[in-house]
Amino acid sequence: MDAIISLVLAFALSFGLGTLIARTTTGVPVWLLPSVRRFPQSVDGLAAMVCILLVILAFATLPWPFHPAGDRAWTGNPALLWALVEGAFLVPVFAGLLASSPLAARAVMREAQVNIAGRLPLWVVVGSSLWGSAGWTALEIVGRVILFAAGAVAVAAAAGLGPCEPDTSLSPAGAEEGLDESDRWLAQMARQMRAGLALALFVVGAVPEPEIVQPGIAAIIAIALFAVLIACLRYARRTLPHLTMHAIVQWCLWRTLPVVLGASVYLELVARWVRG
Repeated sequence: MDAIISLVLAFALSFGLGTLIARTTTGVPVWLLPSVRRFPQSVDGLAAMVCILLVILAFATLPWPFHPAGDRAWTGNPALLWALVEGAFLVPVFAGLLASSPLAARAVMREAQVNIAGRLPLWVVVGSSLWGSAGWTALEIVGRVILFAAGAVAVAAAAGLGPCEPDTSLSPAGAEEGLDESDRWLAQMARQMRAGLALALFVVGAVPEPEIVQPGIAAIIAIALFAVLIACLRYARRTLPHLTMHAIVQWCLWRTLPVVLGASVYLELVARWVRG
């Protein structure tokens, strides 16, 4: 029963956050976009459906505060969570490689490279926060702050938001070039839900464990972090220039990744020293 409740809540969270991101980035509520009138027949439509399913399952696996199945082994399981998140991001890429439009294939590959460049440091941040041995002493909080600051940069690329949004300079439709109305809606919704998943992964990793704060306080912290992240990404989208793929990859892999690796090693060393 708790697994069913977790899936229902995961669906509400993933769809609600995806809708919020769609409204923030496009200004159009997703429920005003064309709805799906038939089961998708194209590879892109089927890939979007699989992506949405994987996103919902990943949300159910995240160790949220007040998780109804928090004591189950699959909640917060690193291998399962990694497989679901990576699957949600990579399934549309495989479909994009089969696109008949070269403009669509180019847009898909650019988006995939940007997201991967952001997810690499993001996984280090989340892994060190959720499954590392670091606590919350003064020395360890310093490392956590560095991880959080670097992760906030990486999550923009991992989610494809702010100045890291997909490029539509060659074609306004971008990766959805050549798709019909229903498949385009599905692909756009899948993209927004993937972006919400990247933000959720970062936020859950940043929230203190139940042993540190009460679940109610942890939930308030998570909501506040979501609000701040979305507001900052919206502001960055309006004020910062759209970054090229080269600039994003260089920033994530040559600047952010070394910082999060160094902070992660620092946290592990300090944790072992503190616990003697």
